[in-house]
Amino acid sequence: MNRDGLLMGIAAVFIGITALMLIAGIVVSPFFLLVAVPFGGAAYLMWYQASGKLAERIRADPAGYARSTRGGDGPGGFDAGPFEGRFTRERANRQRARGQGRRRRQRARGGGSVGQQTGLSKSAAADILDVDAEADAETVKSAYREKVKTAHPDAPEGDEDEFKSVKKAYETLGG
Repeated sequence: MNRDGLLMGIAAVFIGITALMLIAGIVVSPFFLLVAVPFGGAAYLMWYQASGKLAERIRADPAGYARSTRGGDGPGGFDAGPFEGRFTRERANRQRARGQGRRRRQRARGGGSVGQQTGLSKSAAADILDVDAEADAETVKSAYREKVKTAHPDAPEGDEDEFKSVKKAYETLGG
């Protein structure tokens, strides 16, 4: 969804309401002039955000928009801590590091693409599935299905570690 376009649309509606209130304030009653002020202010703030001018202003002087520090000297309040908005390099670096860590963990788990090595030899995998190391794909598949029925964690005597080893064995033998 295009948030800036949506904000611009809402700002345009508020500008229209403000114009109608101004006209009604001049023609009917000055009370409508008071009602028009909040609509005009809201329309301006929405336009200022959606046009990118607010982001430009913050980027130009980030210290002026920083939250207060523990000493209480500066803008902000309630000891909000230093400003860590979406414009800081530190935040981008943290997000990049989190993404790299996630990819590193996936590689360590062995998750990912088809054809990855599971770490088992063919003979060890064949022992786990109780088949010959040179068994055809159909035999391996049927042995895998039989083993999974008892090893699955949801089965009454199932064990998660055993299930994982059966799965790795099946992947090793070409499942």
